[in-house]
This record gives sequence, C-alpha cells and structure tokens, in this order.
Amino acid sequence: MKVSLVNTAQKSSKYDTLYNTVHNMLIAKNGIEIVKTDDYADCIICVGDISSEVIKRKQSAQISIIRFLYRSDVSKHFHTNETLIDFTFWVNDLDINILYPYLQTSTKIAVPFDFHQIEGTSNKNNKYDIYVNTGEFLYADSALFKILRTLNRLTQYTIDICSKNTNLRNILNSNITISDSSSSIEQHVIQSKMVIGSGYAILYAIKHNKPFIVIGERGYGGVPTETNILQYYYEFFQGTIGGRLDGALPENLVYEDIINIFAKGQNNSSALAEILSSTNKELENNIIAKITEETKHIQALNMTDLKFNADYTIIQGNGIYWLLNRFTRFIIKKLEPTEFEVINNVLQLKKETSIKQNLELNAIRELKIKKILI
Repeated sequence: MKVSLVNTAQKSSKYDTLYNTVHNMLIAKNGIEIVKTDDYADCIICVGDISSEVIKRKQSAQISIIRFLYRSDVSKHFHTNETLIDFTFWVNDLDINILYPYLQTSTKIAVPFDFHQIEGTSNKNNKYDIYVNTGEFLYADSALFKILRTLNRLTQYTIDICSKNTNLRNILNSNITISDSSSSIEQHVIQSKMVIGSGYAILYAIKHNKPFIVIGERGYGGVPTETNILQYYYEFFQGTIGGRLDGALPENLVYEDIINIFAKGQNNSSALAEILSSTNKELENNIIAKITEETKHIQALNMTDLKFNADYTIIQGNGIYWLLNRFTRFIIKKLEPTEFEVINNVLQLKKETSIKQNLELNAIRELKIKKILI
C-alpha cells in the first residue's frame, strides 16, 4: 500500500511531534511505502486537518483520506466537510466532554509515542536539576501557580520552568529560570535531572530515563507505579487518575516527592517504558489495520459489506424524507426517492446480497461518497 503522509498543521510543535511518530510507525511496517507525491498514493494521511490540496485530490480520485487530530482541538473542526474524510483518529491529549458527532468514522486513541529508551542521556552533565512543564490547555498555568511557593523553597536546586507568562519572573527566586520551551520539550528534559509536569514532558522523561512527578490540568498525580502507569498514559499524564479539571494539588506531597527522588535516587522509568512500549506497539498495529481497512474499502465498491451510517437518522415529513445527524439533529440533506429506496433496501436486506448487487450502482456510489452508506 502506498501512503502519502503530510503535516497540514501550521507551526505547531505538538503536531510536528505527532507527525514524526506516525512517520516512524509507517516506515516500520512491512507492505507500506511512503511516497512523496499523492499522485501515486492509495491513501493520504493528514497530521492536522485536511488541506485544500488534499480536498482537490479527493474530489478527483478514489483515494482514502485519513487524519490525525488532537482531542484538545475537537471544537475547531466541526466545520470540516465530513464527506471528504474517510476516518479520523482523535489523539487523546485532553479528555474533555465535547462530543464529536461522527462516531462511525472516527475513534479516540491514546497518544502514540516511541518509548524506546535513549541510553546514556541521564548520565550526562545536566544544566538543570528540575524541569517543570505542566502543559495546561484550559486553565493556563493553573497547576504551576499552585506549586510556585514550593519551587521557591527549593533554593538548593536549579529549576527550569516552561511558561509563556514571563511576568512570573518577578515572583521567582534567582535559581529559577522561565521560558516558553513548548516547542523544545525533549531538549529541556534531556538537560534536567528530573521532570515535573504532564503530557509530552512526562513521555520524554520516560524515554530518557528521568525520574518524574505528574502534575497537570487534573491536579496532583504523584509518582506512577507499574500497576497504574497505563491509566496515567491513557489520560496523558494530566494529573490525578480520573481527577477533575483544576484538581487538588497538595504542596506538601509535591515537596516530599522532590526531596525523596533526589535523596533516594528513585527512578523506575525503565520498567515503565517497557510496559508502555508493549501497549504502544499494540496501538500502532490497530492504527495500521484500520488505515488498511479504510483504504481497501474506498478502492472497492463491495455492496455486500455496506451498511447505513448510524451517525444519521431519517425522518419523514409531508411525504419528504430528510437525513439528520443523530446527535446534532442538523439536517444533512433531503433524500431523493431513489436514495431512500437504496437505503431502505440496505437496511432491510442485510443478508440478501444478490438483491443489493442489482441496485442502482450510481446511487450506491453517491451514498457511499457522502458517507451515508459505509
């Protein structure tokens, strides 16, 4: 299978990271070839929303369009024409209760990441003792503000804080530096002896065998163990497992964790990396399988496998049939009599494949393109 992989997000470090992860995942799989031009591709994978170039390609050829988007960006993409996208992977960087009303053509996945550890980085001369990156989306620096007093107590350590709020310098001790390192998280993790924070900062801490403490959008998470590491991973290390946004953050526990790590040298990152690597390998296999399935489905008009898209419902009014989104109740389109007949036959004759094959092919193709039949 030939795949064209494009990064359509503009100047976004998190999408750059995701693009590199997806690229490495694809080249590691047998039977997949990444091509430089989509003219020869069976599938276009967009890291970010679809671009105008991708739309033109979709409209001119039977080609599968897959996209990867972060769930924290879900509210930005309701305007996209869903008929142009065959499947969406929602990367669960923030588990917020915003329903994406196309459940049949999308799925939520944990953040894919290469946990293969880099040997020797933890033994290098470190510029900082502690790197702090709470990586908050909804309440900027909320968790950081709660631990500033604790960080100011740690005058014996050099501390590197990631924040766009440079005004914080006025209330920080001289042993603490602050800068927006959100586009260079890995480099700052490598330069530090331990990491405090959430999200990618913790993923890189595990990758580079650094001790870490989870603190983020959902409060204090502490130091994960082999027993609960997967629960933290599925929630992207946002704080307390199952915690609420702007959750509790007891300063005394944060202080004790920091002192204990430096005093006892506690670091179980190697064992955690092994567990997460196994889980991530399974995730990658599922992603590849879904991409392959969607691409084959688009290339072939196999009427025996078609089904009505359950994201939609049909209502009748004054002798006219209307197609509605089941969740938003928005009217998608007025159904023509031939379209309704095709849908009705698909619904009633799931096992009568011979009858399906005699239906009007053009009508079926049109309904399939519009994602009414999938």
